[in-house]
Amino acid sequence: MFRSSLTVVALASIALWSPMPATAGQTALTSNASIKNDLDYLLYKPADYDTSGTTYPLVVWLHGGDQGGRDIDKVRTSGLPKLIEGGKEFPFLVFSPQNPSEELLYPIEKVGAALEDVVAQHRIDRSRIYVIGYSRGGFGAWAMAEQFPERFAAIVPIAGGGNRHYLNRTNEKAAFWVFHGTEDAVIPLSDSVVLYERLKGLKRNVRLSVLEDADHTAVEAAALNDAKMWEWLLNQRLDSAAK
Repeated sequence: MFRSSLTVVALASIALWSPMPATAGQTALTSNASIKNDLDYLLYKPADYDTSGTTYPLVVWLHGGDQGGRDIDKVRTSGLPKLIEGGKEFPFLVFSPQNPSEELLYPIEKVGAALEDVVAQHRIDRSRIYVIGYSRGGFGAWAMAEQFPERFAAIVPIAGGGNRHYLNRTNEKAAFWVFHGTEDAVIPLSDSVVLYERLKGLKRNVRLSVLEDADHTAVEAAALNDAKMWEWLLNQRLDSAAK
């Protein structure tokens, strides 16, 4: 009996001095990894840019899904770059980044960073920066308006869609003109209508053009050849834009 008691006491002493088992924990760290911004892009400048000392508006053009990848010449085959290749002249700069993916949406953070570089290196009127996007680029245009609300005076999504839940982040002073075709079998008209209605509910400056009998392809050219759209666009300005 006495020997058994000693054994119990000894075991208790060992247990008392044994280290506690390790427990999982979290450590606060900061990443110093850098993200390479390897976006390819086209840049159009008006014919008189090099001889004038004035500032110019800038249009960001976000292409559709067929022009993604690493071949920059694909960007020339549609939208604003195609018009420029055909001899069309504009009184503003056009920044046309290429989506490096042929399947995913635009990497918005990279587009924003590249845009800032272009603006810093050229005579840009920062109160007159606009974004126009078609199809997958239309999704990009909506995302740019939500993620960089202080940057754009006007946003023109063409046959695109997006996340309506973040539209409250858009700039109250920015203007929107949404284009979509009734016969769009790729991205349904309802995608644009939902976003339009949400902006109306937020009392934003927004208009919607529904093009009768226009399919997904036709609406791009129809919007870009609308003289009233261009007149409206160039009249938009953010007086509070960063200098």
